[in-house]
Amino acid sequence: MASEASVVSHDALWHLVALGVLSGSHAPLGWHPEQVKSPAKVAIIDTSVAIGHPNLRDAILDELCFDLVSTRDGAFPVRDPDCPLGALPLGDAQPVVAGLPQCKVLLDRLRARLEPDQMPRIGTVRPATAPAFSAHGTAIAGLVGARPVRVAAAPEVFSLAQNGQLPLPYCGVDPSARLIPISTGFDSDPEQLVLAFLYAELVGADVIVLPRGIPDPFRTVPELSNRSIGGRNLGDLIAPCPVPDAQRALWAELAELIIKISLRRPVVCAAGNEFEEFGIYPANLASEDNGVIAVGAVNARGAPCCFSPASDLTVWAPSSDGERFDADEVRLDLSAQDRDPLGIPSDHGSAVFSGFQVISTDAPGKGGYTPGNPIDTDKQLQEYQSLYCRFGGTSAASAIIGGLLSLGRSLGRVPPGADGIEAKAWLLSNCAPAEPDFPNLRIPTLDGQAYRRLDLAGTP
Repeated sequence: MASEASVVSHDALWHLVALGVLSGSHAPLGWHPEQVKSPAKVAIIDTSVAIGHPNLRDAILDELCFDLVSTRDGAFPVRDPDCPLGALPLGDAQPVVAGLPQCKVLLDRLRARLEPDQMPRIGTVRPATAPAFSAHGTAIAGLVGARPVRVAAAPEVFSLAQNGQLPLPYCGVDPSARLIPISTGFDSDPEQLVLAFLYAELVGADVIVLPRGIPDPFRTVPELSNRSIGGRNLGDLIAPCPVPDAQRALWAELAELIIKISLRRPVVCAAGNEFEEFGIYPANLASEDNGVIAVGAVNARGAPCCFSPASDLTVWAPSSDGERFDADEVRLDLSAQDRDPLGIPSDHGSAVFSGFQVISTDAPGKGGYTPGNPIDTDKQLQEYQSLYCRFGGTSAASAIIGGLLSLGRSLGRVPPGADGIEAKAWLLSNCAPAEPDFPNLRIPTLDGQAYRRLDLAGTP
């Protein structure tokens, strides 16, 4: 499978080759799926995921999908609404709420919600998990753990179909991962995200991926939290409305909760797409003494993407590059057909720009990044253009790192029972020495070898 990026055609799985997960012929490099004895569970806190996507159907733990957008206490979008939940495989989350009184109250409420006699739906409210809401989460899920599959297809439509089956060979970093989508919105309310992290803790996720920022009014711009004017905190002064004391306290508890959970299991966070110093929140919580992992983005050439923070992060991973033309950098795609050379400096950054784009799974139909006709999963596949999309940003990079950690756990290379700090240490130990041109970058690979940088011809 390939995608067109400007005028360059390239392998849709180039990022897995660059990380030493697959060979150039797409065979597993130095590992085999049969080595996976205990597949890792990855919680994805993001928008919902199109669970009917052919490459994701077998990857998603349907009974654990949880939606916190439609109802305050959460709903199970895949379960039969008329059948009680039954016994869920829940762990003990009490240690992570110690000293966090509001989180403790929310944990008790969540545990009550998850009792065996509770119904998957609350009243007549339907979960907000339709494909129209699921583009970002579906792309994240695909990069983490999509599986190659064969699907029923019409031979008269697809020349590659044989015996009524069409191969869809796309895969994520860890095609053995078990994915748990936890749907969240973007309201400035910490309660929803507290419940999302507590749910990930309760269901025993091995890895938590948060490919987004959190709109904490006091941490979105960290520099504001410790400054004041006339005795008033700058975070309060720029807030669109006053922040109640209880909500202020819960925002503070959420930050502590994320750190506490990261000590038990790694929390992988996107670092932001505006060249932010230290990364966005909560990626900027990452430190040597916790398991928060701040992820930046590099392109196929191993250069930091033009939008990514280039220092003070934990690791970097592949993503689609972009153009930049400002006082700090000029990086342009000279292969673009509509390029006007007027005003372009001779030093245009073409030596580091890459037209390679990351390809991932897309929400089928009109709601995805690649719009198409809705797909009836009960019938033969009629088109697959809307099943895949170009995807980028540090969101893509964080999903890839989440998949790499998952694969490390699935293969037993991350020691069983390893906590968040130990998992982060494994990731860092698999970073080869940085390239001289980019000494700040740490790019982990499955085999610990140097990142396989690609030129425009697509060769390592």
